[in-house]
Amino acid sequence: MDKAEKHTGYSKGKDSSGKGTSNKYFYPIYGILLLIIVFITYTILRYAEEPIEAIRRFAGTFGYLTVFLAIVTSEYMAKMKKISGLPFMKAHHNLARIGLLLILIHPLTFVLQGRGIGIFSPISPTNVFIGLAGRPAFYLFFLAAGIALYRKKYRDWRKIHYLSYLAFLLVTVHALMLGDDFELVIMRVLAIAMAITVTVIFIHKRFSSGRKRR
Repeated sequence: MDKAEKHTGYSKGKDSSGKGTSNKYFYPIYGILLLIIVFITYTILRYAEEPIEAIRRFAGTFGYLTVFLAIVTSEYMAKMKKISGLPFMKAHHNLARIGLLLILIHPLTFVLQGRGIGIFSPISPTNVFIGLAGRPAFYLFFLAAGIALYRKKYRDWRKIHYLSYLAFLLVTVHALMLGDDFELVIMRVLAIAMAITVTVIFIHKRFSSGRKRR
């Protein structure tokens, strides 16, 4: 074996070993996410009275969690890809798609129960504050996702895409006010912690983009 082959073999071995070691950093994260998923699923199945109610709570709670993960991956894609070698841009897009699908299913369950399509109205006639939380957030999420889908046509698409952060905070208010699963203290703490994290990520993104312009 010549020097070039030895060098190549050594490099591959080193990279492979490094990747295996770096992936271990994600095991605790995967474990925590799995525990959260199991706990939420258990809570929903335990307290749900009807199948349609279980579907609504599952879609709302997991849609909320999935959108949070999509926002987090958008902030740390480069770092996470460097550490693990996984295609986190694809993961970000897949999480966003799943989150939007679950967010759509959530109000559709009310329609199936005979509430009518009025549930999709941005303003609630019975409670204005609730109308200014979950319902507008629904449209803000899809607007932010739509502008990202056609980002090549719009130079400043990111400014509109940032509306997803506002939508997440509105959904947090909606969850804390109306969410059956968020009556538990641990779920309320989780929601507040996620809202703070999303706010910090938004501030960091704006600060970083401002420095790049200068």
